[in-house]
Order: sequence, then structure tokens, then C-alpha cells
Amino acid sequence: MSRSKLNERERRVDEGCTARYQTALKDETGATITTLTAVTLTLYDDSTGTIINSRTDQNVLNQNNVTFSGNTLAWTLQPADNIIVTTGVRTNSYEKHVALFEYTYDSGNKSGKHELEFSVRQLKKVS
Repeated sequence: MSRSKLNERERRVDEGCTARYQTALKDETGATITTLTAVTLTLYDDSTGTIINSRTDQNVLNQNNVTFSGNTLAWTLQPADNIIVTTGVRTNSYEKHVALFEYTYDSGNKSGKHELEFSVRQLKKVS
């Protein structure tokens, strides 16, 4: 499984805001993958396991705010992807979310996973 190489600051997003994430997916040898057969996304709160925005094994190959073109997987996070789900998170504190992309390539004969951990900042007032 590969993980995001973003630093802590780059992994932060404000509650209820749109954001963008992109990465190049790699095969078992470390070579960049240029063709995918399928991609699913599961998005959850790290501490509770609560699924966020109904994204559980959601098909996201060039749909549902995710594109794959050339060698780049790009996800436009929606405001509903960046909600605070646990109680007791104080204003300006962060809640960790995990996005797990599971993909197949080589005509479905091979598979991989890519995990993104990011932090959502609790804002004082969100409408």
C-alpha cells in the first residue's frame, strides 16, 4: 500500500471547504501506472471509523469527483467530505480523516491501495 507523501501542513483542510488532492499511483515495482481498470474510495473518520459522505467502496473511476488521466489520480474533495463527525472537537482543533483508494490495473489482474490521511479543522461557525 502506498501513502500520501504530503507534509502535515499540506494535509490540512478547513471544515466544509472544497479541496483538491492528486497523486501518481505506482505498481508493485514502483513504476507509475497509466491505465486503471477500476478505482473505489472509502472515506472515514480515523478515530471512530464513521463513513463520511456515503463514500464506502464508492466507484470513483472518472466519476464522483475523481479523475484519472495520464498517470494522475485527482480528487476534488467536496464540502460534505470535510465535515467534523466526532463530538468534543474544539474550535481550531483537527480531526483526522482517511481516504482509501483501492484500484485494479493490468486488465484487472493486479491491484493496489493508496491511503491519504488528512486533517479537518473545526471552525467556530459553519453554516
